[in-house]
Amino acid sequence: MSAAGEEGDDKDSSALDRIANLLAIIATRDMDKDDAALKLDAIGFSPTEVALLLDVGTNYVQVARFRKRNASRKNSKKRG
Repeated sequence: MSAAGEEGDDKDSSALDRIANLLAIIATRDMDKDDAALKLDAIGFSPTEVALLLDVGTNYVQVARFRKRNASRKNSKKRG
């Protein structure tokens, strides 16, 4: 493939990334940041991407995941 063709692919993927980011922002607009972080994580955004979209640190996303995991473990212990 020529260099010009590769540059076109970069522009296409960049445009698709921007569209995906915009849709993610719209989809999580009225959500609590923890819920939004978990939702974006669940649909495949990396913690770094989620942090950029929500204007939080990457650690915030990882802590939200940790809290969710612990909450589900506590609920399963209460049932059993």
